[in-house]
Amino acid sequence: MAAFDRLNDGTQSAPRLRVQQTLWGMVKLPMNGAAEWTLDEKFARCKAAGLEGVECWLDDSNEKDVTEALQRHGLRLALGHRPFKIDDTQRLIERAVRVGADYVMAQPADAYTPLDEVAKLVTDGRRLANDAGLCYFVETHRGNFTETIPQTLALIERVPEIRITADLSHFVVVGEFYGWEAERAHERMLPILERVSHIHGRISNGEQVQVDCGDGSTPWARFFVKLWTIAIQSWKAAAAPGDILPFSSELGPPRYAITTPDGKEISDRWEQGLLMTRLAQEAWDAAP
Repeated sequence: MAAFDRLNDGTQSAPRLRVQQTLWGMVKLPMNGAAEWTLDEKFARCKAAGLEGVECWLDDSNEKDVTEALQRHGLRLALGHRPFKIDDTQRLIERAVRVGADYVMAQPADAYTPLDEVAKLVTDGRRLANDAGLCYFVETHRGNFTETIPQTLALIERVPEIRITADLSHFVVVGEFYGWEAERAHERMLPILERVSHIHGRISNGEQVQVDCGDGSTPWARFFVKLWTIAIQSWKAAAAPGDILPFSSELGPPRYAITTPDGKEISDRWEQGLLMTRLAQEAWDAAP
């Protein structure tokens, strides 16, 4: 296994799942509230719920406030970015080192950027991150080069060593997967699932990218638990002492969240985010 393929805490502890939140996923919470929770209110709720960290996209305007609030509540930090040039990644890594982020994620370029350019971008980005002592994960996401399964497979064929942040909701809505066996979704995704080192918790029903899953018994929730279990099984197969698999609930505000015509959300994203962590634990327990 190459260095920095996985988050590792440097101990001899058994490999484990780490559940966390995203700062973007807490925008406009509480549900339809008169006032949004403050950073301290958000992070206090994360800590009380047993979450261990928060993923953020930081800039100079919010770095100080966010990192100080995370420290007050004893929460870990990870950083994301959308690079088009290697300079974008260099700036992110400098920030990540400065604020003590555990790892970085990349949503690379867009679907119109040539494969050769994206392959070089993620190869160089991974090298820069690893040289700084950081894991570098490539996220599957609409609007980026990795928005479809075929494009992501092409990138993997060119750069087989990359590790993945799996936001599978994008594949499911782009591919209009319903979770039927005949679709062979898990088979088509398998080379991607085998490279997962980080999971984003959002569930699509094949038509909307983010839907309420009730108590987790809906068909689309069960479909995602199966996909996550396959990814976790592969991750566990090569896990070493101290390895950590981060799972981040990431239920976005409107326009990701479905609303009524007057803009009111119809689903409690905070409660559904906690459901995502319970489903992640279920997938972890189910993976041999």
